[in-house]
Amino acid sequence: MKSASLIALAALALGAAPAVADNGQVFDHGAQLRAYSSVLPRDNARQCFNGAVITGANRSGDNTVYVQSTQGIYRLRLASDCDGLNAAEKINVRSSGSDIICPGEIADVIAKTAAGPRHCRVAEVRRLTSAEISALSAASRR
Repeated sequence: MKSASLIALAALALGAAPAVADNGQVFDHGAQLRAYSSVLPRDNARQCFNGAVITGANRSGDNTVYVQSTQGIYRLRLASDCDGLNAAEKINVRSSGSDIICPGEIADVIAKTAAGPRHCRVAEVRRLTSAEISALSAASRR
């Protein structure tokens, strides 16, 4: 009986102890964070925004549109003039079938008008810095 309880105790102790064998592998915490973190910048992810959630928009000239999303304010330079924006009741921005818009991607502004949606090609997407936002704010108060 004593030997059975001793064997059970030994099996329990060995099963609970972590493996200490050195197989040469080292876990790289930094690589793990870079690959899977939504907090650290990865592929310019902090510069991206959701084009389906536009909280405000202003047009500046024929080829520039400023859009405000929950992630910040972005300047969209259009590839050409877009008359659909003059009659837009609402706008969204799409990129390759996705609502997530990042700098450097091909995107379209979809202007929803009474006559139907109008698509306007975007040549450049850029998130504004806080200094640029302040400059825009000061210029609009004049």
